[in-house]
Order: sequence, then C-alpha cells, then structure tokens
Amino acid sequence: MIYLARHGQTDWNLFRRANGVTDTFLNITGLEQAKQLAEELKDVSFDACFCSPLTRARQFCEILYKGQIVFDERLVEIICGEFESMEETPEMMKSAFQASQTGDKGTERMDIFIKRNCDFCNLIAETYKGKNVLIVTHAYNTRAINYFFKGMPKEYNFFERVVENGKVITLEN
Repeated sequence: MIYLARHGQTDWNLFRRANGVTDTFLNITGLEQAKQLAEELKDVSFDACFCSPLTRARQFCEILYKGQIVFDERLVEIICGEFESMEETPEMMKSAFQASQTGDKGTERMDIFIKRNCDFCNLIAETYKGKNVLIVTHAYNTRAINYFFKGMPKEYNFFERVVENGKVITLEN
C-alpha cells in the first residue's frame, strides 16, 4: 500500500501564496498536523519512506517516520518561477498553468514535471510492489502520483486537490 501524504500547513498555504520551490517551514498548525497524522499511522509498518528534500516536507516526514528516509529530488514541488509567492487567485493559477506548458516566466514545464514524478512512480511500482511505502511531498506531486497509480483521466485537472495539507491517502501498488 502506498501512503501518499502532503506536508502540513505553512504560512504561505494559510495565506494562499504559490509556494513552489521556495523553502518555507511548517507553521504551528502544520507541526500539529504532523503529530496527529503520526498518531493515526502509528500502527502501520512501513517498508520504505520517501520525501521531498524541501524543508516543509522534511519537517513533516521526520515527525511521521522515525526510520531511514530517502530524500528524492523528483518529489520537489513544481517550479513556479515568477509566480512564486503570488496570491493563488483563479487568474494567477490559470496564467501559471499556461506558462508551465512551455516553461515561460521561469516555470518548470509541465511535461518535465510529470515525467520526473512518473519516473519516481515507476521505481515505486517496480521495487516496492505489495510493500507499505510512505511518500511525503507537495500538492502538485500528489496529483501526479495519484493519477499515475489510479490511471490518468481524460480531463487531467491540476487544479483539483487530491490531498489536503497534513493528510494522507492510500493507493494500491
């Protein structure tokens, strides 16, 4: 079983700022979310744990899991370029998504982002089939990983949340 967790709340999440690769920290709520999820998962025996190396994910993961953590660059959030720290209005999100189609304005191209997440998922699917794997990452990554394991729908909606801050979903592997 794959346990796919999104890191806890940061101030940028709270104030709806595009976070991307800016290295922010969990706020008090985010730290509490990690403790609560650790309690919920205390009886799960994990065979492996993977985490984004960004601080907010690392902080969250280190509260959840006390064993060896593999920090994998492929789990870093999408690069938002000029949109980093901007308020996440519908207009900004649409502009950022459009820019990500070509890599304009310093954004990471969406096809490159999806490929790096799928490369990670292929590793998990091949190496950890039937094992309990904890993955701690970010909003966009949870969407890509969820769609990889559930099958990508025709309408690939990157605006729809898959995992809320500080929560986990399970996926069959």
